[in-house]
Amino acid sequence: MPRAYSTDLRERALAAYEGGEGSQSEVAQRYRVGERTLSAWLRIAREEGRRSPRPRRGGRAPVGGEREALAALVAERNDATLAEYADRLAERTGVRRSASALCRALRALGLVRKKRRSRPPSGTGRTSPRRGRRGAPSWPASIPPAWSSSTRPASTPA
Repeated sequence: MPRAYSTDLRERALAAYEGGEGSQSEVAQRYRVGERTLSAWLRIAREEGRRSPRPRRGGRAPVGGEREALAALVAERNDATLAEYADRLAERTGVRRSASALCRALRALGLVRKKRRSRPPSGTGRTSPRRGRRGAPSWPASIPPAWSSSTRPASTPA
């Protein structure tokens, strides 16, 4: 959902119309808002007496006061999963946050999280993806290399 226009812009547009500086369409054009938007602002100001946008709704507040606790958790153990961080944060602060909120907070703090636990490197495992056998064409494997669209046998109508 897009953000609301600023209170300052609303106030200036409403004051211009109420001060008789032009018609609704002229004022809307001058302040680069839609005529319906200005009309809605005028109706809200007249009916509700409100000249500022309503506060945004929905969702919990972002991780704010818990950032220090989250940074301390990461400093203690940086290989925990987001679920483990959520559990520990809830123990320390009493506030339960989702994994996605913690991920956004970690990113905002400039901290990276490991996605897998640390393991020693394999001495025998491959380090690059396996390709086809040596000398074999890699693509398309089902079409012989001598064929092209012009040399394939024609299909016969049934």
